[in-house]
Amino acid sequence: MVDQHPIVGSWRVSVQIPGIAGELTNLARLSADGGIVVAFPSPTPAAPGSGHKLEYWTSALGEWQASDADTVRLLFVSLGADETGAAVGTHTVTASVTVDSTGTSWSGPFQIDISDATGVATGEINGTVSATRISVSGSA
Repeated sequence: MVDQHPIVGSWRVSVQIPGIAGELTNLARLSADGGIVVAFPSPTPAAPGSGHKLEYWTSALGEWQASDADTVRLLFVSLGADETGAAVGTHTVTASVTVDSTGTSWSGPFQIDISDATGVATGEINGTVSATRISVSGSA
C-alpha cells in the first residue's frame, strides 16, 4: 500500500479570526485523491449593511496539494444565499497548514476572499485554523 499523506481523513476545524470573540468550528474531509469537502454551521448573521439578516453557505468543495511531507496547501469554495434564496456571493478559502508529527492535528494561516453574487471581489478575512482528527479509535 502506498503511504498516504497524514492530512487524509476527517477533521474538526477551529477557526480563529482576530477581532472576533471566540472561535468558529467547521468539519472537513480531505481525501487521498486531493479532494476537500468542508461543512459550515448555517445560517450565519449577515454583515452589517448587507440588506438581509441571514446567510446560508453551502458545503465547500476544493483541493489540497502537499508542499512536503507535513505541509499542505488548501483551496476550497462555498456559495452563499440569503434568507430569500438570493445569491450573496462566494467565499474562496486558501490556507497553508502543517500536520503535527503524530498526524492527529494540523494548523496554519488562512485567507477568505469574498466576492459578491456577480463575482466582484468585496474583501478578505485572514486568520488561523487548527484541526484535530476525528477518529473511531480516539476522541474527536
